[in-house]
Amino acid sequence: MESWLYSIILGIVQGIAEFLPISSSAHLVIASSLLQDGTPLSLSQNIGLHIGTLLSVLIFFRKDWLGILSGVVARLRGTPNFEADKLLPALLVGSIPAGIIGITLQDKIEEYLHHPLSVVAPLGIVGWAMWAGDKKFPTGKSLASINLKQAFIIGICQAMALIPGVSRSGSTILGGRIFGFNREDAAKFSFLLGTPAMAGAALLNLPDLLKSLGQGEFYIGCLTATVVGCLSIKFLLTFLRTNGFFAFFVYRVIVALLVITLFWPKT
Repeated sequence: MESWLYSIILGIVQGIAEFLPISSSAHLVIASSLLQDGTPLSLSQNIGLHIGTLLSVLIFFRKDWLGILSGVVARLRGTPNFEADKLLPALLVGSIPAGIIGITLQDKIEEYLHHPLSVVAPLGIVGWAMWAGDKKFPTGKSLASINLKQAFIIGICQAMALIPGVSRSGSTILGGRIFGFNREDAAKFSFLLGTPAMAGAALLNLPDLLKSLGQGEFYIGCLTATVVGCLSIKFLLTFLRTNGFFAFFVYRVIVALLVITLFWPKT
């Protein structure tokens, strides 16, 4: 397959699966196995896709990030506010688990969990947990009530998403729902919390990022993932206002069954 077409397909997959609770890492593993005979993504493709989804959350939630910046300035002037006193500390504390585990274990995870069959169990188990958890826990709380303990536990959920098939958005939204946050606020915090993780990953790979700037597939994948990612965020926030996670659970189970059918060793 032509590299530019492959980059577009991967950009669409990344833009959708990064923000819908269906696991982008699982879908990228499956896509590379089906389209490129299991050949891992090139460095420029991989970095471009993740820079694209980082740009998606920065663009879509630009007002929120500007609000946090304004809140910090106001706090320095002595004016208490939610953004500086609660939201920013929650995002910083929530980013700690993924930062530690990502730095220490990311290479091992990619080495041992890159086969499509490794995503089957996480797809099914986390899909069921999202659906069951959403039904069980109340939805009365808004993001204004979040505290540091809750943020740290949601951050642990985010760290678990380093395992392909778990889904960063799915695990962190589930974490928010466990504490009774309404679906839309749980999703919003999930996306805001993902921003430092995505930015940190880009910084850790800065030398490789600079090398990729001369590759056309970097820009194709990045642009595609950015546009599709913005559309996916808007869709999910709208969808969750009136719907739960049953559809995503069913989809994840179907994907898991397809993976077993396609990739289970033939005897």
